[in-house]
Amino acid sequence: MIKFYLNGKLCEVSSEHASLMLSDYLRYEHCLTGTKVVCAEGDCGACSILRFNPLLKGEEAQNFTPVNSCILPVSLLHGQHILTVESLAKEDEKLHQAQKCMRECHASQCGFCTPGFVMALAGLSEEKISKKDFSISEKEGKNALTGNLCRCTGYNTIVDAATSMDLKKEQSLKERYHTGEIQKHLQSICEEDLLIETQDYTFYAPTSIANALEYLNTHDEVQIIASATDLGVVHNKRRTKLMHLLSLHLVKEAYEIKEEQQVVRVGARVSLSEFRHFLKGKCDEYADYLNIFASPQIKNNATLVGNIANASPIGDNAPVLLSLDATVELISSQGTREVKLSEFFLDYKKLEMKKGELIQAVSFQLPSKSTLKLFKNSIRKDLDIATINLAVHAKVNKAKVEEILIGAGGIAAIPLRLKKTESFLMGKDL
Repeated sequence: MIKFYLNGKLCEVSSEHASLMLSDYLRYEHCLTGTKVVCAEGDCGACSILRFNPLLKGEEAQNFTPVNSCILPVSLLHGQHILTVESLAKEDEKLHQAQKCMRECHASQCGFCTPGFVMALAGLSEEKISKKDFSISEKEGKNALTGNLCRCTGYNTIVDAATSMDLKKEQSLKERYHTGEIQKHLQSICEEDLLIETQDYTFYAPTSIANALEYLNTHDEVQIIASATDLGVVHNKRRTKLMHLLSLHLVKEAYEIKEEQQVVRVGARVSLSEFRHFLKGKCDEYADYLNIFASPQIKNNATLVGNIANASPIGDNAPVLLSLDATVELISSQGTREVKLSEFFLDYKKLEMKKGELIQAVSFQLPSKSTLKLFKNSIRKDLDIATINLAVHAKVNKAKVEEILIGAGGIAAIPLRLKKTESFLMGKDL
């Protein structure tokens, strides 16, 4: 039985609904139709909800954060707490500041995508209230809304709504809904493995890597998922169904980022948002680059390891990690082994992985005494795939190139290290 909290109340979901995407479950099983579905790809933000995961670490762990419900399988919510737009207004029908300001600024026309905007702004307000920073700048408002694409009212009124919110008058949703009792219950839920088995659908979420490997050895057809932000799209567009899944979302150590002697190790369940927070002040070039990777809703859910395992030729992280000479840590029942990322991509969507292996982490050295420059060309600035991306990591002494690594995407079937170009530039004067 899948157990999670919905707007402060416990939900127990049977195997019958385990394979549904959350947006469908909310709409058809609970009649919570404020959550809209337009693109079913995580692009438009109309389906945005807020989620709290008790296993998260670091800055992201403090608050409810916005995610796309249209590409989020219900089974991945086990042990978590979600809020929908229906939870925002108080019992006396007093509107949340996000709702009130959207209305007063006339920031809604047809209104279909408005709940998604409201939830994105509610997520921003949660972050700001937790930091006791009660003002929202135009830039902050725009950044929070990059995952909400409807603009039928024009952009200015929506941004006006964001900057008009008076957060001193707003109680945090976490304080309203997420009690200590709920927190303890969720933590206890996350202590036990979850197994759902039907004739057509299986889902296993172990609490340890050892249990994951044991299951992997006996189930050839199983598909390993991190957060399913890409596979959820594939599922919705009916090219393939997510029917036999192994999830790592209950493995506590998979959420860890460790740094030792300038070497960073990123676990398999570390989200891109948390990774970006970690990089601030340590590698600002990479942190800034992640600002134009996807939307807040996607980054709050998608993982760095998942982005690598996806093996897209235009994936945004692969070129950067190639230029940092990153290593992929693989684990199986026979033990662990390390593979350089430059040797990990064999062909289109084909990886240097053996049967029974999964990716446990990715590691790289911070570029403290060298220069890292990252470039992404895309049709849109925000929330777009790359046409081509490039990462250049170099050590230059007196205008002469002493060391250089270059990673590129969008130029071949796999992300590439440009080794011939590196050799050509070595020793050259700039």
